[in-house]
Amino acid sequence: IDTVADVQRWLNSAYNSALAVDGIYGAKTKAALVKVLQRAVGVSVDGIYGAKTNAAVKSLRRGSAGTAVKALQGLLVCNGFTDAYVDGDFGKGTEQAVIAYQRSNGLDDEGIAGRNTFGKLCK
Repeated sequence: IDTVADVQRWLNSAYNSALAVDGIYGAKTKAALVKVLQRAVGVSVDGIYGAKTNAAVKSLRRGSAGTAVKALQGLLVCNGFTDAYVDGDFGKGTEQAVIAYQRSNGLDDEGIAGRNTFGKLCK
């Protein structure tokens, strides 16, 4: 899964997101990814990245795994950082994608996806 269309197909298959598979990263695709993240962190699932979601986000780093990592990877891929192949394992590619995203968005480029990184990705 390394294109927006791939992410949309995954969201439709795994979460019944009913997205058009058009390869365009729009509001519906972003909301579907935020919902995946919200499920992973255990907050109300509404597709809106707000204060409660932000407060529940845990920092993800190399070696992290699971649904929150998949959400992170999907967000990175949809933002053009395709080294973050969506597989649920935070490995070297995801770390490189996080660093590149952080650098391009004025964040500390430590390769750890925490609240600041998720906040930018989900806004």
